[in-house]
Amino acid sequence: MKFGLLTHKNCLNIGDDIQSFAISNLLPQIDYFVDREDLPNFKPDNEEPVAVLMCAWYMWKKWNWPPNKYIVPKLMSMHYADHQIAKQPGSPAKYEFWTGIGADYLKAYGPVGCRDYFTMRTLQEIGVDAYFSGCITLTLPKMPIRKPEKEYICAVDIQKIPGALKRLRDMVEDKGIEVKVISHNKDKRAPELGWEKTKEATAELLTLYQNAKCVVTTRLHCALPCLAMEVPVLLLNNASEAGTIRFDAYYDFLTRCPRKDFVDGNFDYDLINPPANSKAYLETRENLIRMVKEFVEEYKDKTGTPEDFVKTTYTQDEVMKWQNAEMRNTLDKWLLKERENTETITGLNRD
Repeated sequence: MKFGLLTHKNCLNIGDDIQSFAISNLLPQIDYFVDREDLPNFKPDNEEPVAVLMCAWYMWKKWNWPPNKYIVPKLMSMHYADHQIAKQPGSPAKYEFWTGIGADYLKAYGPVGCRDYFTMRTLQEIGVDAYFSGCITLTLPKMPIRKPEKEYICAVDIQKIPGALKRLRDMVEDKGIEVKVISHNKDKRAPELGWEKTKEATAELLTLYQNAKCVVTTRLHCALPCLAMEVPVLLLNNASEAGTIRFDAYYDFLTRCPRKDFVDGNFDYDLINPPANSKAYLETRENLIRMVKEFVEEYKDKTGTPEDFVKTTYTQDEVMKWQNAEMRNTLDKWLLKERENTETITGLNRD
């Protein structure tokens, strides 16, 4: 059987590239690229079945579910985005696409490995067998070790915290340690670059982290790769903050500091001689690698048509009707949300 790599070609978050990079290191080969946001329309050459690790954030276009018959999935390291809870722009639809036919798919190919407790609990509450698998980035290998000309610390997206970058520089630059300021946000996406250049850029960034004295970050997909590569990492994170539903499964793995405490200097993490990370993540890492190996072994020598591997019973017509209904539902919610926003803005302007 052929293997596909899950990507999101239009995403502006380097964290998605790091997840794809982690997956690529575990596959025997990459025969196809599968866009996370266009799963129903994936069509391989010769209409053959393709084994895919479904590790990702799902999804902006929530009606583009379930995957079609060509995808033979391993449901692991999955997270669903609730943009309202995270207080970010995006679809007002929540987990509706994982009910009805969407849930039938999860139940047929499950149990579902989730990368956070929020996703796991939500699926369990709607009757889907789910468990915590952890994030696929915990499987990353170490990158090349290169002695830098000058010791440095990577500050990854801490610049959005007022005073955090200044605090870090004040504490280390007089000790001769450089602060490299990095963001996981891209200004623009260039899908035409292709996977090879994306992979090269991702490897270069991870190598930069690998050779840092330590990494201070607000990013999940910076902190977890650093765990995997055994790079000392400090996560600046407020447990009560919007969006932390993606982090809470990893609090026992990571050294954390509330953002205000960091800015105030009220913490005891030694940035000059950073401590080694906790090893608590290793069991999760080993389980992830084992699951992938078992999936690869199960399918690498199998042959047949897509129909030979289908586990669901719904028809394509039923899928299209259900997806259309979900699209209309999402659009109705979006329009309602925009109306409420307009009314709020109008009222503020009037006042």
